[in-house]
Amino acid sequence: MITSALLATIPGVHHGFGTAVDLVPPPLQPHWGERPDKRQVHGTRVAHVTGPHQRVGDADAFHTAQPHLPVSVITADCVPLLLARRDGRRVAAVHAGWRGLYDGIIPNVLAQLETGRGDWVAAIGPTICAACYEVSEALAQQFAERFPAHADRVVPTCRHLDLRALARHQLTQGGVTAIDDAGGCTCCTRGADGRYLYRSYRRGDRNSQQHAGLFISR
Repeated sequence: MITSALLATIPGVHHGFGTAVDLVPPPLQPHWGERPDKRQVHGTRVAHVTGPHQRVGDADAFHTAQPHLPVSVITADCVPLLLARRDGRRVAAVHAGWRGLYDGIIPNVLAQLETGRGDWVAAIGPTICAACYEVSEALAQQFAERFPAHADRVVPTCRHLDLRALARHQLTQGGVTAIDDAGGCTCCTRGADGRYLYRSYRRGDRNSQQHAGLFISR
């Protein structure tokens, strides 16, 4: 399990990023059965979760103020983003792939959470690195044109996207400046035993992804 040192400082918030061994982070397991019924679709819809087993439909971001109710996302190269209010009273989980980042899922979430006062912190979890994430020249050009002021960071080398850098940029633009990077690249990071630490769609994992999530305990 991977954790964020920054999120760990927030009172009453329990979190974790799954790995190839622990697909569901151990802190979430006692309340895992309470999670909402959802379907991630690489979109920008944000769901407000208010009760156990809530049917939220198609969505890629989830937030709640209810204790013992986990919000989580599934990733296998996309950005798993966890957010918590500094007082520990509200949390959010975001699945941000290239489509969601391009279309503005993070600004959508921040608008709903009212994050402009610096009272939120964020952790960007294990995500495919720019070196491993080669895309078409056309897609790289689309990103460079969509984010011209930050094109050198979003597209650091020809035909490679840096999803983590784009997520950080969008968080900062939305007023979240306390940001932690947790975990390495889902595609190339290996553990001490030499095995890959995460599941990766780019590397060939198709049916078994890791979860990232958090919940409030008070």
